[in-house]
Amino acid sequence: MTADLNDVSRRLKKYTMLPVASPVVRDSLQTLGSETVSFAEVAREIERDPDLALQILRTANSLTSSFTGRIHSVLQAVRLLGFKTIRGILLSTVLMDRSKGHPGISELWSHSQMVSLIAKIIARRRGFPWEEEAQTAGLLHDIGKVFFYEEFPEYYQEVFQIGDSKQAEPDWRRERATFGVDHAFIGNRLLQTYGMPGILSNPVLFLHDPPANLLYPELTHVLIVADQMATAMGFGSPEFDFVEEILMEALDRLGLGDSDFREILAEAHSRSLMLEILSL
Repeated sequence: MTADLNDVSRRLKKYTMLPVASPVVRDSLQTLGSETVSFAEVAREIERDPDLALQILRTANSLTSSFTGRIHSVLQAVRLLGFKTIRGILLSTVLMDRSKGHPGISELWSHSQMVSLIAKIIARRRGFPWEEEAQTAGLLHDIGKVFFYEEFPEYYQEVFQIGDSKQAEPDWRRERATFGVDHAFIGNRLLQTYGMPGILSNPVLFLHDPPANLLYPELTHVLIVADQMATAMGFGSPEFDFVEEILMEALDRLGLGDSDFREILAEAHSRSLMLEILSL
């Protein structure tokens, strides 16, 4: 198939307003925008929609470390995850729900959850002060793919047929060749449109080929490592299951050696079964 930037730009304009399927999601996002909001208020809003409450509980249990134990209430989940991550889950839910009938969406959500978990693990291990931002960026890093799934489903039908080929290029390179932009660019635009801060949108933009000078270099490289590690663990989108060379550079930039890599991988693996079960 062929497309051009004008076509992509025209279609992207439809996303200037967040497509909210549930009034509860809309009200929850509005509540989260208040400077004086409490955990209890957000939990009460979410609990009005049983399906949304279940999604929050599943995600909270899959993203938290095993030593915290199981999370049994929405209030517990909101307190543990934080407002930024809850907002990220709501945004992801809205965007992915509109494309849930397309092939690859369930795998994309599982991948995003694993990236979120690994990003949080790395941020905690390195003592970075933005653990919640790393977790949220992991959840949102691939939302640009939802745009392509929704707007160009025939493209991904073609891609799925070649994804297992050893000669297959990285997904973002194929997107650039076809559309002139990749899912990282689209994701950055969507996050900006929906009012997400630069500390989340900027690392998403430079997820695959970061320039020498980055506004948020550490978070960007945490996201790169988490994305590549999740793919290596089998939590990848079905159209692309290859680890890229950029992983080694990002590990070096973060000062993560072989032993660090193995320990992060072991912790992520210890949570992977729970994530798979809770994503069913």
